[in-house]
Amino acid sequence: MRLSLPVAFFAALFTLAGSVMAQDIEPPDAAPSTSVSTVELMPFEPTREEAVLEGYVDGVVAAHRREHDAPAVAVSVVRNGRILFAKAYGEADMEAGVAASGTDSLFRIGSVSKTFVWTSVMMLSERGLIDLDEDVNRYLKGMQIPDAFDAPVTMNDLMAHRAGFEDTLKVFTVSDADERSLTQVLAEHIPARVYPPGARTSYSNWGSALAAKIIEDVSGVSYEQFLEDEILTPLAMTHTTLKAPALMDEADRAALAKGYALSAGAYEAADYMEIGPYAPAGAMASTANDMAQWMLVHLGRGEHDGVRLMRGATHELMWSRAFEDRPAGADLAHGFMNRHYRGLETFGHGGATAAYYTDMTMVPELGVGVFVSQSASTDRGLVGDLPWLVIDHLLDRPVDGPGGEFGSDQAAAEFAGAYLSNRRSFTTFEKLFAASSTAAVAPAKGGLTLTAAGEASHYRPVPGASDSFENRHGARLVFGRDESGRITHFTDGSGVHSYERVGFGTNPVYLNLALGLAVLFSLTTIIGAWRRQGRVRVANAPGLMLSIGALVAAALVFAFAGALGWTMAVLMNADAAMMQAYPPAAVVAVRIAGLGVVAAAAAGLVSLWPVWFGSGWRMWRQVHHTFFALALAFCALMLVLWNVVFAGTA
Repeated sequence: MRLSLPVAFFAALFTLAGSVMAQDIEPPDAAPSTSVSTVELMPFEPTREEAVLEGYVDGVVAAHRREHDAPAVAVSVVRNGRILFAKAYGEADMEAGVAASGTDSLFRIGSVSKTFVWTSVMMLSERGLIDLDEDVNRYLKGMQIPDAFDAPVTMNDLMAHRAGFEDTLKVFTVSDADERSLTQVLAEHIPARVYPPGARTSYSNWGSALAAKIIEDVSGVSYEQFLEDEILTPLAMTHTTLKAPALMDEADRAALAKGYALSAGAYEAADYMEIGPYAPAGAMASTANDMAQWMLVHLGRGEHDGVRLMRGATHELMWSRAFEDRPAGADLAHGFMNRHYRGLETFGHGGATAAYYTDMTMVPELGVGVFVSQSASTDRGLVGDLPWLVIDHLLDRPVDGPGGEFGSDQAAAEFAGAYLSNRRSFTTFEKLFAASSTAAVAPAKGGLTLTAAGEASHYRPVPGASDSFENRHGARLVFGRDESGRITHFTDGSGVHSYERVGFGTNPVYLNLALGLAVLFSLTTIIGAWRRQGRVRVANAPGLMLSIGALVAAALVFAFAGALGWTMAVLMNADAAMMQAYPPAAVVAVRIAGLGVVAAAAAGLVSLWPVWFGSGWRMWRQVHHTFFALALAFCALMLVLWNVVFAGTA
């Protein structure tokens, strides 16, 4: 039995995705429905190069929309202190036929919202109100982070997603109508600390929301008020809001580009993701034009058009890394995703909520920023590729692939193995969902091949950078070692996720093997009982009771397998609305059936003595029952190690 759960959905819900073939759908109009000209936004005449770039972007978006039926896409590109264009393509409301607008249509930007949190932190740091290296408990009011590892959590840890928190689904179980404060939900949902601060990178929505609370506690006003007074109003970002759709005023709700999902080959309005008081971590909505202003202020080192959010030196600090353990790879520069691409340094952030994908990427050396957002989450290819395609277009040179290679397969072999995402639950039932988030690394063609989520990518060594590898798309992997020099983990090309080398208790192969063996011996037990029907049986009461017990154990295993299959089916069709009623009945059924399997395993081990010395069974049946009992024990051990039983839920 292969356990395959939609981990991406539960790991953050900011990465809801689907793979849909919609060949029979009438393709939407690929031409931009609304395009705000450069002249309207800024009083200048675009150069030929700028006009060509706009045409290039138009073509990329048109091709993607035709292939993937994206209802609406918003794009803005800035360069050298100017907005080159801010436009939208398609329809903001497909039912009403309302064209999307680059200046007026709101798109939910998901985790790109975090860049406003981190910018606010740096503004307060400049004022002397936050020390980035100080224990955050010094600033927190109404809650404290529990002690662990003899090391405090600092703001630098939070900004690098290195605080060591396990991932938690509780962020996504809070309704937008929830009247609790950010302090209350944070205090009630404190995740376990599973790594020492700084040791591993693991993306944390909870940790980002904690930073927003610190902003509230040191500034004396709500985060929403600070955002409005200190950032949005000064920058004239009048079409940007932190409010969730249900809480928007009438004008913003009417301007919001509707989110869509595919159902039976047709688009239907999707449920909006709800995170209630956790809004700072990912609830913002904005327009292509407003986000162009946001990019310009950062490319201007904290200042644009006479508005200064912070001094240049402070912004330089923000766009530097607090940790130096992977200089050649991707990491976080005080909250901004920082990576090397084609010899350039880039800064930005990605984001996703139910039905929306977004990316913002800035290249200071080129003076360029690209923002792109779409209103359906059926495919994230455009959002993931457009910024890098724009960079390649501007460079206008042959793309240099990674040039290094291993001298021998033996050198590559030390990196090979299975790795498990660190962005997961370690202490709750939801640890089970990580069983399908493994990545496999294997030597291949002078480098390494990484296989994850069903896709393989080849990486070659980066010359002059130890334990660093790059694929042809410019994404890099960086491996980490322990004190003895053994490879322990790697960090991916986004810089916000790390993967741990698996051991016995964290290798899904053993979980799958245990489940497979339990099902196999359950099936043969039932077949054996069926074959014995009608035969003359020796009147042996203990043997009869043991036979009944074995059948009950087999039934419990199949009940667990059925509940697991039910859970997989439910989660494969899960949406944001389901999280408001989490856990679903299927998850409850898995937990109850899992307890039944553990009880059956205990009974099976106890039964071995009477089976061999009092059942009256033939030897082959005694041997089969012994293997069945051992398979049940192995399965029970895996269920305990993977938190299916004896652990709470999110």
